[in-house]
Formats: sequence, structure tokens, C-alpha cells
Amino acid sequence: MKRLQTPKTKILASIFSLFLLFGITFNSRAHCDRINGPVAVAAKQALETGDVSSVLIWIGEQQEEELTSKFQKSLQAYRQGGPFRKLATRYFMETTVRLHREAEGMPYTGLKAARPSSEDIQVAEQALESNDLSPVTELLAEEIRNKTRELYQHAMQAKENRHQSVEAGREWVDAYVKYIVYVHKLYQKIQAGPAHGIGNN
Repeated sequence: MKRLQTPKTKILASIFSLFLLFGITFNSRAHCDRINGPVAVAAKQALETGDVSSVLIWIGEQQEEELTSKFQKSLQAYRQGGPFRKLATRYFMETTVRLHREAEGMPYTGLKAARPSSEDIQVAEQALESNDLSPVTELLAEEIRNKTRELYQHAMQAKENRHQSVEAGREWVDAYVKYIVYVHKLYQKIQAGPAHGIGNN
């Protein structure tokens, strides 16, 4: 038997969906915990050069003592060569990523397999190399414009038909909530800035 949705349950479902959009989605796209991410790459380079300073920038002061200690132990094993080098590299990359996530205030769920970054991250990183922010702002503006227009048009269509029946009224409420909450949450996210960084800065 199909369960009927009341206006209240539809509103709650809409809000829950938007919490997923602005919460879990951000975490799932993190790239600093991948084996080809900037943190793991920096850890590998530190062992190759024997210089820990290049990787200390990815953690906070509270993690520095542990990372330095683990680096010295890893470096000793790394310099023995052979299978020790591979094990030491993996161990130090995992340690560095774990402490980096700790400095961010985010959970560590293991070192992830290598994969390409999402389009938004690639564009953002390329802007740092090219000294040109315009591709980033254009990408964001297009995504916001397209999604906002889609939700707005759906809400306007539902608004015109809202008096035809109870079900039509519920469709209007659902479209209204999705449109308003999307705009509101997006605006709040823009105003608040990044959810986390390194340390207190």
C-alpha cells in the first residue's frame, strides 16, 4: 500500500534533501584524503627529499610533534630501500593524511584510491596556477543560475495550479520549500565561507 505524504512530511523531506545537498555532498568530494591528493603527494616528497618542512604546512601546531616523530621513523625505514621503502611511504602518507584531517576537524576514514578531482576542484586549482579567477566564478555562476532557474520555474508552474486540488496544493508547497530553502541555504553558505580549514585561521 502506497503511503500518502502530508504537506508536513513533504516539507520535512524537502528540507532533509537540502541538508544532504549542503552537508554530505561537500564531504564526499574531499580530495585531500586520496593517494594522489596534495597531502599524500607532499608526504611522499618529504621522504624523497628527507625534508619534513614541506609537509608540515598541511597540519596544525597540535599535530606537528606527532608528525615529526613519525617522519623520522618512516625515513629510517624508507632509506633501507626495497619493500621497506614502499611500506614506509604508505605508512607516512596515511599518517600525514590522518593528521591533516584532524587539523581540519574532520574524520579520517583511510587513505583513498587515486582518482581525478571533480570539475570544480580542478577549475579552482587551475585558477591558482593561472592567476585567473574568472573560470571559477563563471562555473559557480552558471551552476547557481541553472539550478535556481529550474527550481523557480517549477515553483511558478505549481503556483498557478495550486488551487485545482489538494494534491496540486501539496505540489506547490513542495516546490515552494525546495526553491526557498535552496536560495536561503546557498546564501548562508556563501556568507559563512569555508566549513573548515587548518588551525584557527
